[in-house]
Amino acid sequence: MPIIRFIGYYVALVGVAALLATFVPAVQRAFVSPIVVPGIGMDAGALLEPGAPLTGTPAVAPGPFGGSLERALTTALVSLGLLALIMPVSWVYMYTRRFRYDRALVQSIIILPLVVAGMVMIVKNSLALAFSLAGIVAAVRFRNTLKDPRDAVYIFLSLGLGLAAGVQALDIALVMSLSFNLVVLLLWRVNFGAVYSGEEGTGGMLAIGDPGLRQAHTPDARRKLVESYAEAARDITADGILLAYGVEPGAARTAVESAISGLGKDWVFLEPTAGRHGVIMLPALIRFKKKASPTDLLAELDEYWASHVAAAEYVPFTVDEYDRK
Repeated sequence: MPIIRFIGYYVALVGVAALLATFVPAVQRAFVSPIVVPGIGMDAGALLEPGAPLTGTPAVAPGPFGGSLERALTTALVSLGLLALIMPVSWVYMYTRRFRYDRALVQSIIILPLVVAGMVMIVKNSLALAFSLAGIVAAVRFRNTLKDPRDAVYIFLSLGLGLAAGVQALDIALVMSLSFNLVVLLLWRVNFGAVYSGEEGTGGMLAIGDPGLRQAHTPDARRKLVESYAEAARDITADGILLAYGVEPGAARTAVESAISGLGKDWVFLEPTAGRHGVIMLPALIRFKKKASPTDLLAELDEYWASHVAAAEYVPFTVDEYDRK
């Protein structure tokens, strides 16, 4: 189960980080650094103590490696720790957006926090550098529209993780990363608010929904399906077969037809047959439009019509070529 695996990952990550921080002081300084008040050089927590002076020693004492080397080592450790926290976020994005994830966005999720952390480490405790950076960023314009508003949440999380890492507060970044991934996985698992909940079938076939309802798990089963519907497919030169499973055939047909209408150039429904566990199997022969694909169709069914279609699987008529992939 993905949630169990992710929890195990974070447990192992915390264990390794705690071990390194115990025996390597530089790791502790890089991962969990007290917040320093600009211009005073004291730990912000110390100012809350009664009678605390307004001057004092820096909250983090210089390390044994000297200025430049210490700074480079801290930056490297922060980057490694940040990568360990951002990678699970990218995995969750790809896992829950199985059919429609943006590869460029995945790479941005990984790279953006590193850039943000580096900039924050540069301008930290320096008002002049902060204003300089703001002016430089204002001169650069990025024009990109996200296809799904939910993708913006991942961008905001990447910014937050980068900011936390930049001020050397990876403990905060850890809690943010863990809580975000767990919530997204839980929402995806229960399909709350029509969050993506599909999975890809084995052997090159695409499928969503309950695996126990599907009937084309093996290459032999797919070949038999292709042979049984080959004659009917000649009338529309179909690209493949969509098998939709639902308790109510009428509702399942309405859902499938609504999903196909924007993606299919031509389609025909065949006679429904009895499926497993009391559901009805509704086959449909489809010829897709030029820029449409089976993954788009399955994603449409998974996102908007999961309440009417318990499962669906697509078998292309080039099934022998598909099975060799």
